[in-house]
Amino acid sequence: MSRRIGPVQRIDAVFDAIDKISAVISSVLLIAVTLLITAGTINRAFIGMIWVFVEEWSALALIPMSYLVMGYTMRWNRHMKVDLAVKKLPPRWRRICGVFAAFFSLVCLGFMVERSWDWFIYTVREQVTSSGPMRTPLWIFSASVVFGLLLFMVDMLLLLAHELFRLLRGGSTLRFQDDEEPAANESATPEGAPR
Repeated sequence: MSRRIGPVQRIDAVFDAIDKISAVISSVLLIAVTLLITAGTINRAFIGMIWVFVEEWSALALIPMSYLVMGYTMRWNRHMKVDLAVKKLPPRWRRICGVFAAFFSLVCLGFMVERSWDWFIYTVREQVTSSGPMRTPLWIFSASVVFGLLLFMVDMLLLLAHELFRLLRGGSTLRFQDDEEPAANESATPEGAPR
């Protein structure tokens, strides 16, 4: 078993590290945007000077912040869950639903990657800029969409492998936080709770 999924585990470890780096980049961008907006507000209120780039760049920074963190969010099960009906199913049927959901998501992500790649090529070829006063080149942000979606697509493929391993072999060693398992840094029962 370990021999057959050894390469998958190595690929999973690489993409887990890339997901963590992407999450750090998104966090740094969030802090930078917060500081930028705060500085722009203070500058406008007390100095009377308006920085025209604050609104444009803080809005554009939302693009990489959103797309780069999708794989990390899914991998660590920190996304919104809409599973009212699925969680009532027995574990095996939940895993079967997980396999179908991952496969369907892969199809949708393939379409999204193709469309975002077309948009990226268009922004590079036509030198598309933002409509704001800074005329920021949009290829930078469309590249983050392509990269984020590709990363999410590979993570979704690994999630599909994870769900298949769980379904067919009863377990998986890939790095995904499951609903049935507590996170590595969380105990099964909260501290101080009766056991």
